[in-house]
Formats: sequence, C-alpha cells, structure tokens
Amino acid sequence: MLLRATVLSLLIASPVFAAVSTSPPASGAPSLDLIVFAPPPREATCAGGRATPVLEAAALHPRAVPTASTIAPVIASLAPSEETVVTAKASKDDVLTFAIDADGRPTDIRKVGPGRSSDASDPSIAALASWRFASGAPASGCQVALTSQRVPLVQARRADLLELIAFERRNTPPAVREAVSKVGDCGLAPRRLPKTIAYPDLRRFNDRDLNPAWAAVTYDIDADGAPRDVRVETQSGDPALADAAAAAIAGSRFQPGKPVKACYGTFAATPRDTPAPPRPTLTSFERPGDKCDVTKAALNLPAAKNYPRAYAARKVAGWAYLRFDVAPWGQVGNVEVLASEPSAAFGEAARGLLWSAHPAAPAEGYRGCIVPVVYAIPDPEPIFD
Repeated sequence: MLLRATVLSLLIASPVFAAVSTSPPASGAPSLDLIVFAPPPREATCAGGRATPVLEAAALHPRAVPTASTIAPVIASLAPSEETVVTAKASKDDVLTFAIDADGRPTDIRKVGPGRSSDASDPSIAALASWRFASGAPASGCQVALTSQRVPLVQARRADLLELIAFERRNTPPAVREAVSKVGDCGLAPRRLPKTIAYPDLRRFNDRDLNPAWAAVTYDIDADGAPRDVRVETQSGDPALADAAAAAIAGSRFQPGKPVKACYGTFAATPRDTPAPPRPTLTSFERPGDKCDVTKAALNLPAAKNYPRAYAARKVAGWAYLRFDVAPWGQVGNVEVLASEPSAAFGEAARGLLWSAHPAAPAEGYRGCIVPVVYAIPDPEPIFD
C-alpha cells in the first residue's frame, strides 16, 4: 500500500492596530458577560498525586460570552482612570486534563465534565497547549483548574475590556467596543475620521514571549485633528511597547471637527510560536487490505485555511492523522480521526477540510487512505512533508 502525506502549512497574520469603533450592537443582540480569569496555577497534579511544576504559562485573556438574563444598565459616565464596581457572579473552575511528554509539552488536552466533546477549540485549551512543564519522565492523568469569574459586561472593568479588544481585534463583539466608548464622547456621531494614522513598529516585540506585551492608549482630539492628552491607560509586558504606542497615537492626525474626548487605541505583539508535539509514523496506522495511492494534488482540497482560530491566535502548531475512503465517483466517506495533537481541535479542523475535498478517484475508488494534516506556522502555502 502506497500512502501519500498531505501537509497543510497555514499563515498566521500579525496583529494590527485596533482603531476606535463605536458602532452599537445590532438590535436584539444578546447581552454579554465578561469572563475574567485568575492567574494560571503554578503546578499540575498528575496520576499518583505527582505535582509537576509549570515552568511557563500563557495567561488567559478576558472573554465575552452571551448571558442568559438581561442585565440592567449601570452608570457609565466615569473618567478613564476610574473603574466600575464589579458585581461578579460565583467563581468557576474549568478543569483541564492532559498528559505531559518527556519535553514538558502538554498533549491530549481535554476539558473534564459532561458536554465537553465540542470544546476542543476552547481558548482555554489553546492557551494550555502553549504551556511548558518540567521535563523528564512523561506523566499522564494530569489536571489543572482554571479559575474564572463571570461579570456582567456593563459592570466589567475597563482595563479588562481593553485587554479583550487588544487580542480579539476585529473579532471583538460590537457591544464591548460600545461599553468602552461610553466614557467620553469620542464614539458619538459625527465621528472624527482619520487623516494620517501612525503605527508603532511591533517587530522588536513580536515572537518573544508566550504572554506578549500589549497596551491601550487613551487620547482626546482637538478641533484641528491633533491628538491631545495622549496617555497609556493600561498595559502589560514591555513598557517600551506602550511608549511606542503612545508615540504613534501622538503622531497621528484626524480630520478637523468638533473636539472629542476619551478616544482609544489598542496594540498587541504576537506571541512566541509553540511547535507541535512529535508525530507518529504512518505505518503505525496501517491495516491489512487497505489500498490507496492518493496524492495531495488528487485530493483537490479547498483553498480555505481552516486553522482553528484559538490556536492561530496563540500561534500553536498541531497535526492530525485521518483515515478515509473515496468512492469511484469521487465522494469522500468513512472519515476517521486516528490521532491529533495537542488537542482534538486539529482533528476536527482536518476532518472538515477533508469532507470538502473533491478527489479524482480510479474506477475502483480508494480504501483506507491515511493522511497527516499538519498545521504549521508561518509557511503560507501547503507543502509536502
């Protein structure tokens, strides 16, 4: 049996400056809560009660989620330096289970509890995939608890909202941007349109840490379009990034118009790449009687890049092995995820990609084809392994 390897390497784009957005949420949009996470734990507990230290952990950023009930509005006319009084709901622990290989990499990451089968793309799992534990003997049955609180969006801390915008960028829910823009009048019509926008050079901050530096800058705009009272409202990581962000805002210019206050911009560096765990050999999945010599070109895979979004944001690489058949008329069937790492998210993404293939098959079709789909950073084009 001749097996051909299919490898997909998908480009991860660098973050861009997130400009002020004041568009209100669509009519009838659900109200949101903000999930705010506690700092990562310092160790994992593995089988036999073994404590394994966390050497490096990616923090979890705030996350907006729909709330089941409508929250009454609260007063939001605070100065940028002030904070609302947070009425947090009961804290909650998300328990993740995983193994640790000899290099200290987490593998086979899952959430514990009922109804977790579809949580493979959860940002918490993606964050844990980039953690590093003490190397040495492999460990199994490991667990960590990620503690979080759920806060009504209208009562969320402004710093948490700005952190969410810095990392979600264009994926930020409009209601979050609206909540930030309630401070001051920068978000009110008519909006001050940009004339010349300066951007900080983030290249020296990119790809350095699991927790990349980020900053939020607040400023006013005068009648001539010049930024005034430019200030770093909140930041984390390297203060030099915050200084560069403030300098970029100060160097920007807007169209003339009515003076406005409390505009904002967010900037974030990219995290360091996290390589995928080692892959097994194709021969470990072979079965007697299978017959397949399909090539990558013959699969006619779609051009769409379906890198799991939470892992793309963390720059976490992964892979999946799939087995499938191809009918004589070219229909793919019996798709089975044989293995995927560091979590099932890559198996789910690869399965969806394969179902979209339109292979050209011989008269007798193919049976028992096996392909590894490799999600790598940062090669932009599919390549053979």
